[in-house]
Amino acid sequence: MAILQEKIGLTNEDLRKLRSMRPGRPLDLQLSTATTTKRVRTEFVGMDGTRCMIFRYPDEGKWGSLGDGIFKDKSLIARYILEDDTGEIIAFKVKVILVTTKPSHLIFTSFPLVIQSQDLRIEPRAQTRIATSMLDAKSNSVICDSLVLDISVNGCRMSINKSASMTKPKLRQVVKMYFVVSKDKSIFLTGTIMNTKSDEVYLYYGVKFETPEEEVNQLLQDLMLSTG
Repeated sequence: MAILQEKIGLTNEDLRKLRSMRPGRPLDLQLSTATTTKRVRTEFVGMDGTRCMIFRYPDEGKWGSLGDGIFKDKSLIARYILEDDTGEIIAFKVKVILVTTKPSHLIFTSFPLVIQSQDLRIEPRAQTRIATSMLDAKSNSVICDSLVLDISVNGCRMSINKSASMTKPKLRQVVKMYFVVSKDKSIFLTGTIMNTKSDEVYLYYGVKFETPEEEVNQLLQDLMLSTG
């Protein structure tokens, strides 16, 4: 398994990933005791801004006694899989602030200072920063300018500055992306908007290409991008 890539400090993109966690979603907590390290399954309850995170106390009927691994000032590692097309497992370390038993058995922790990520996708993607114009595939009308953050033969992830764009693509909309390869050459790729996320500054879109793989491969070669 690939080594988790650590990101020092929290960027807007990191915060977006953390805020993609929804109450009730399952995750793993790794805790350590004097004699062992244990990974248990529980669920995310919520967060209070960037002040703290809240997790449901794992079921001790299923996982055994956990009191020697979950207490004030004890460090825990949380892991969960993003629910979008980025195909990442996210991990972060937090410190227990408080454990409550009433009205619910909950764990309050610090907010993470760093996250680690591991790409779980079978297909590799080239990380890039390519400016492109996005058009509606039916009308050929310009929707907005955007930035390609990563790309493969099957799709890409794009960002749009909220303040710079008046119009934005819609979920399931078929779009064309206009790439300038050189002074004398440009390429259109067609795709469908599959999902969308946002943070304070940017909107992020996952696009599934309709363009044949060989044409996308040619674009990647022209742009000298490697997904290997």
